[in-house]
Amino acid sequence: MKFYNREQELELMDTLYNNKPSMIVLTGKRRVGKTELIRQFMKDRDSIYFFVDSNKSIEILMQEFTSILKESLDLPDYIKLETPEQFLDFLVNHDKNLVVAIDEFQRFSKIYPSFIDQLQKYWDLKGENSNLFLIISGSSIGMIRKIFIEDNAPLFKRADNLLTLKPFTVKEVFEMLDDMGIRDFDEKLNLYFLFGGTVYYYRLFEKYQCSGFHDALEKLIFNDLAPLRDEVRDILIEEFGKEHSTYYEIVSAISQGKCSLTEISDMTHVSLNSLSHYFHDLTELLGVVEHKIPVTDTKGKSKHGKYFLTENFFRFYGYFLYPQLSLYKAGYYKPLLNKVQKEWKRFTGDIFESVMRDLITEDIIDSYSKVGPWWNRRGDEIDIVAFDEQNKKMLAVEVKNTELDENETRNILNSLSEKVKLVKGSSNMQIQLGVAAKQIENRELISDEGVVFWEMEDFLV
Repeated sequence: MKFYNREQELELMDTLYNNKPSMIVLTGKRRVGKTELIRQFMKDRDSIYFFVDSNKSIEILMQEFTSILKESLDLPDYIKLETPEQFLDFLVNHDKNLVVAIDEFQRFSKIYPSFIDQLQKYWDLKGENSNLFLIISGSSIGMIRKIFIEDNAPLFKRADNLLTLKPFTVKEVFEMLDDMGIRDFDEKLNLYFLFGGTVYYYRLFEKYQCSGFHDALEKLIFNDLAPLRDEVRDILIEEFGKEHSTYYEIVSAISQGKCSLTEISDMTHVSLNSLSHYFHDLTELLGVVEHKIPVTDTKGKSKHGKYFLTENFFRFYGYFLYPQLSLYKAGYYKPLLNKVQKEWKRFTGDIFESVMRDLITEDIIDSYSKVGPWWNRRGDEIDIVAFDEQNKKMLAVEVKNTELDENETRNILNSLSEKVKLVKGSSNMQIQLGVAAKQIENRELISDEGVVFWEMEDFLV
């Protein structure tokens, strides 16, 4: 699989490499492509890659790192690098240009916290005169922040730059799938609904020679040797150990549409007071959950917040597999595949809404200062509400994961015109209504009435 869409990141890394010594921190959610970016940058450069395995002691890690170092640089046997101090001292004093990547660096916080302080010491004392380009990488976003960004962080302001890799956009995924020979629009859309922007899953799609969405389900998920069979479980175990089952329950609850703390507490039987700990880990450390508030509310003051999954495959796993895990583990795949086929449209409704909100936001952001979803306590919702407060303008949009005929569209607009009156501040605004869907019949005629429309193909074809 070819390398995609990280040109800006590579350009920045190249700039810092040409102005050594430099330290760059690379973070982002798991499977987003951090390691592949590192490998791409290391091509044709003298470089060494180290991986921090949380199951190994610092003594074993140092033995492993020393072995890699000696082999890579062809060092004589008499050189001893048995301790972290010796290892770091060698790196900063090496007299030739060298790229060193330490992946999952944050794990030193559990294995041997002193390593982080020692890196600070050696970088401060000798880093300025070294020939080292140091890449620090980690998928535990919150831990990386604690080490490099927060006040009193041990490596605060030592890094020349901190890059957060984002998942691929739906447009970038469509481009990638085009290159793989997937031309059908619905096939590409369903694959994005399944895997989101996580490039690792598309690498598996190509490696296992999948021909489309249903083939990917069978080859990558629904068989005894499927590579994604234990994907979510393994990630949660690696990150949270014995407590992983509780995180599993929370992920599944959100997948089932339970978005408020009360709903999630009722479904998981985790007390409201205890949930904050788990949500901190899922949002700040792992980055698979996000907290949203209505667009009219103020951050930090809103009491109407809801929780949503940011990872499509976590959502799929929590919705279709976790509630039927016994069937899945026993190999009864046919009823589970039937369930996917039967409930796919309903399951993907929220994802479709999220994708359309992102695409429309990008389209209108120059005209509106605030864009986001809106809801109130009694359950009224509007998928997209945008404000131009300076010019007293407001746009309200409903998103539907379906093909709408003219009557359905008009009914949606009639309902929307009533709901928009409930939005705080709407009475002082010039209001425009809109509808977004897969397809909209006769949208040109209704547009003449001042309504704005979007179809997904407007953005992706």
